[in-house]
Amino acid sequence: MAIRLFFVILIAIVLGYGYPVKAQESPCQDLIWADEFEADGAPDAQKWDYDLGGGGWGNNELQTYTNKRTNSWVKDGRLYLKALKTDGNWTSARLVTRGKGDWLYGRIEVRAKLPMGKGTWPAIWMLPTDWKYGGWPTSGEIDIMEHVGYDPGVVHGTIHTEAYNHSIGTQKGASIDVEDAMANFHVYAIEWDEDLIRWYVDDVLYFSFNNEHRTYKEWPFDQRFHLLLNIAVGGNWGGAEGIDPGLTEALMEVDYVRVYGKQLPMPVIQGKAVLRPGDEATFRVGQLSGAVYDWSWPDGVEPIEGEGTHEVKVRWGNDSGEVGVELRTSCNAMKASPVWVDVIHQPEGNQLEITPMDEANQLLWEALAGAGNTLNLTAEDDVLRGVFEVNAPSENPHVDYLFEGLMDLTAHAEMAFDLQVDADNPPSNMRFDLVDVNGQVNAAGLFKLDVFESDGEFHSYSHVFEPGADHSFLLDQIAQIRVYFNYGIFGKKGSGQFQLKNLRLQAANSTTAPEWKEQQAWKIYPNPATDWVIVDSEEDIQKIEVFSSAGVRVKTFHPASARSFQFQVNDFTAGVYLISLNQRFTKVLSVQ
Repeated sequence: MAIRLFFVILIAIVLGYGYPVKAQESPCQDLIWADEFEADGAPDAQKWDYDLGGGGWGNNELQTYTNKRTNSWVKDGRLYLKALKTDGNWTSARLVTRGKGDWLYGRIEVRAKLPMGKGTWPAIWMLPTDWKYGGWPTSGEIDIMEHVGYDPGVVHGTIHTEAYNHSIGTQKGASIDVEDAMANFHVYAIEWDEDLIRWYVDDVLYFSFNNEHRTYKEWPFDQRFHLLLNIAVGGNWGGAEGIDPGLTEALMEVDYVRVYGKQLPMPVIQGKAVLRPGDEATFRVGQLSGAVYDWSWPDGVEPIEGEGTHEVKVRWGNDSGEVGVELRTSCNAMKASPVWVDVIHQPEGNQLEITPMDEANQLLWEALAGAGNTLNLTAEDDVLRGVFEVNAPSENPHVDYLFEGLMDLTAHAEMAFDLQVDADNPPSNMRFDLVDVNGQVNAAGLFKLDVFESDGEFHSYSHVFEPGADHSFLLDQIAQIRVYFNYGIFGKKGSGQFQLKNLRLQAANSTTAPEWKEQQAWKIYPNPATDWVIVDSEEDIQKIEVFSSAGVRVKTFHPASARSFQFQVNDFTAGVYLISLNQRFTKVLSVQ
């Protein structure tokens, strides 16, 4: 092969008097992306996309690019691109890896056989993926191989930048004679690093472009680029000497595309982030030729298949935790950022008790007072006590209880508890939330308390939570309980305290009290009610309280130790109410 130079002095310096130079042995590199075209049909949609349309493509080209199988297809281990003339109009194909193969540095090589015919203009080239420095040519272009049909057997390698481009006649490049380029396959490649881009045909170096280390105007090649394969017809260069009037088609064949890198691509783990104990789940990362994959997961997870490969199937255990993978090749190793998997647990029985401390007497609640506020949390005898001073209600002071994993509370949607506030300095307002895995609450059904008993005694409250109507609130994936006090635009400055006990999540309409209380049989009827409600109990009725669904007490009755009591509800607004008996038991009443 003889070399024809665009810039004789530059190439002579690089190559030494213009003679071809064999590619030097490269440092250890991994095959990080490849297409061997092993599946017949359309090009692999996981690796290739299409640029479509006509309009000249900035060069007065004649073809319209399509994604039809008449213009591009895979068969018998090869990719075919065909420019086709039909009724005087040209169609062709332009395949791109944009978004599916984007690289910064490495060796990019394509083994291809070029089309023949005056007027053809095939290219193997690269464009910036992110266009950081602006439009063409500011963000750069790398032409790995260009060939024009009126000059057969001459292959060109070129770069374009803001400082060096063909529109102002300053492009940098060189050409090499490959006399049988249209009859046989050859490997067209570049090697690209921080300081230099080298062009090769069959590992013979024929052009180098150095980073001048000045500005992006000379070297925009510090950003990601993607690959393009196409056949253009005509245009400013391809049609400079006209188009053969007898030409009706031109075929380019590609045997493979391979990309090597000194650094492995960061693996990204894909898989479900929320599971239940015993679920089968698949986790995967991108496949890399010759790599071994070392997966990790929490204790109790059982691998089913795929260990050591890029895709593994497991049976999940009881605990939430991280899934990780380390990818190893003969050259490199790279760890993926682990992904967290939450486990959804279903409470056993009718009731889930929320205690303030664990078995080691460690507080399970976290105080988040916000700037300008103070909050001291303590617990004793299963009672959570908060002493607060709020100077900035807008900071939304609150306390959080985090579940281990996620809780499915669809069958335990009623929250109930006993609350005592400072008789002289009660909170100005409180709100009790269930917060889902996405940090969402059901804003349409908040559990708010704005009025408190001032007798310094414990009083019972309850509320039934519902899934969000728009499915934005996930009652089956609850991550935490949150309790606000003296919060928001209606919160007031002040100090005081609150005490919370017997907090539980239970089945709505449940008559199951905490284990430390004896359940007594009682009933309310009719339910739904319109005018009157009767409460019957097997124990003396000392106090009946009626709460709205928001937790606000609307009525209190003190029967004279009777076991049956009747009260009027025809002045109640239609809706759901909670009936509390003797500050111990709660039932749901519907008023129509």
